[in-house]
Amino acid sequence: MRVVTMLHVEGELDQSRHAAIEHAVARAAGEVAGLRRSHLGRHYPGTVGGGQYTWDVLFDGRDPAALRQAPALLELVEEGALRLDTVAFERQHLSVPEPGIRDCVKRTLLLRVLPDTPPEAVERFERDMLGMPRYIDAIRNWAFSRADPELHPTPWTHVWEQEYRELRGLQEDYMLSPYHWGLVDGWYDPESPQRIVDTNLAHVYCPAATTILGWEA
Repeated sequence: MRVVTMLHVEGELDQSRHAAIEHAVARAAGEVAGLRRSHLGRHYPGTVGGGQYTWDVLFDGRDPAALRQAPALLELVEEGALRLDTVAFERQHLSVPEPGIRDCVKRTLLLRVLPDTPPEAVERFERDMLGMPRYIDAIRNWAFSRADPELHPTPWTHVWEQEYRELRGLQEDYMLSPYHWGLVDGWYDPESPQRIVDTNLAHVYCPAATTILGWEA
């Protein structure tokens, strides 16, 4: 089971608070039962709606409630210093053609398909999203899954993850791709009759020394 948690830091974030949060997550990785892999990434400037960090976790089991067994992290939450936005899911679509990627950029998009969207529209949207790596070479590794609210309550419906060799791959190749603007963007654009995605989303990206998506490959 994969878990992605966005860490929203309350108040001013100076270097000492960065250090405290990163230490708490490092401790949590050793306190939580069943946690097999863990990566905390501090977001680059320009991210939207996802706080200051992405915490990627791979579990052996199917119990994300185990995250609540981490006293070091919970202390920050209870103090009001930190808010956690957690999504749990079983991977559905995964491609890791570059498992040896290093010093890369890991991007995560959490999105919510609007309630009462017809199932056939959701399926067309998912097909269009899955087509992006065929037309955007800068996407080196990717994964696309439906969030599972039975594993952990969440308003998000989908998790779209990619890995790039450099920021330019995301900011230029991906964002300016004709496939993105000509086809996929209509699902997100409030002025498009095709739109089915809530305008509130989490679009974040952070550095990673090695692949995260390759954990399950």
